[in-house]
Amino acid sequence: MHILIERLAFGGAGIGRDEGKVVFVRGGLPGDILKVRITKDKGKYAEAEIEDIVRPSLDRTEPLCPVFGKCGGCQWQHLSYSSQLKAKENILKETLERIGGIKDIEVDLIVPSPMHYGYRSRVTLSTWFHEGKRRVGYHQERSRVRIEIEGCPIAREQVDETISRLSDSLSKTNSFRDPLKRLNIVSNDNRAFVTLVTPLGEDVRKFKSLRNYLKKSLGTEDIGMAGDEEPEFEFVILGLKFYCIPSVFIQANYEVSEQLTETLIEWADLGENERVLDLYSGIGNFSLHLAKRAKEVVGVDFSVKAVKLSEKSARANSIKNVAFDASPTELFIEESVRRGDRVDLVVLDPPREGAMEILGGIAELSPERIIYVSCDPPTLARDLKRLRELGYQLVRIRPFDMFPQTYHIESLALLLKI
Repeated sequence: MHILIERLAFGGAGIGRDEGKVVFVRGGLPGDILKVRITKDKGKYAEAEIEDIVRPSLDRTEPLCPVFGKCGGCQWQHLSYSSQLKAKENILKETLERIGGIKDIEVDLIVPSPMHYGYRSRVTLSTWFHEGKRRVGYHQERSRVRIEIEGCPIAREQVDETISRLSDSLSKTNSFRDPLKRLNIVSNDNRAFVTLVTPLGEDVRKFKSLRNYLKKSLGTEDIGMAGDEEPEFEFVILGLKFYCIPSVFIQANYEVSEQLTETLIEWADLGENERVLDLYSGIGNFSLHLAKRAKEVVGVDFSVKAVKLSEKSARANSIKNVAFDASPTELFIEESVRRGDRVDLVVLDPPREGAMEILGGIAELSPERIIYVSCDPPTLARDLKRLRELGYQLVRIRPFDMFPQTYHIESLALLLKI
């Protein structure tokens, strides 16, 4: 079957039609004419794989990664960067309209990443034994199949070098066969830091010999274990110092993260007497910048590790009008509503699943402004629809290209109380 790819979907696949039925083609690009084979027929739509490229899109490029198309980390290395940005703008607009029913707002132009490759400061790797040797790599897209790698073109230089050295060191020893859950590697642009993550319930002590072997092999002390002794590092965002460890989440693109934070500060438009609630606050990267401009900020995150790091960063920056609470966000909102707390601005940066369960509580707190940071357009559109039903008007939305070469889209949305 031959098909013309018309556009790209969230998830990375190309979209074409066969006798009116939508067909999702993994690896297809707008303008491609492809010979495809249907792999799944879902009734209203189908999924297909490419058998041959009859006529390539003019926007096709040569991917840099030798395992592109197998590894699940990137979907669009074969697409020009300008076309990636255009596709992400279109996907966000279409998703807001289709899921959120939002047609009455102009989406801002996407903020591009200064670095199209070599931008990623944090990666998570699998490690496993195969044919008598330990290997490291990523999972194949939508699969448990693992793809061995010796480097990663989208990773920052220190991370890429560490992947290569870890791969080499682990492949040379058969002494440590206990399974690891994963490896976390992060860079602060000076050094790379590694955490070994053991399976749930495993005694971390039996992995210490592996950690010690890697320290000696790589010639570094910056290797630790989750739940034991993790290497702590510091980095700077817009002039403020932050602390983190490899097992705690931070944005992987420092340059775009700074641009997003600048925009958030601008849209917050804080006065010195205003109170801010920062939900899913992580290591406090938004909380501390907002506290420099507000009367009081409360950051809430379920991770005790993240909260302790936030508090350390606040002390390092001599910021005293911020407090952090290590609570599940849902419970904190319930208690806050019960106490009748007053909030002028709510910032929320939820996980991919969104924040539907707390939106009603946020509305009961009656903030004048809400800023929603999202990494998932479908759940963002769903949650924005609900916030509009709860009495808030979406006045601004801007996408950020936090993850070039992938379909992922980071967005910032500003809502005002009607």
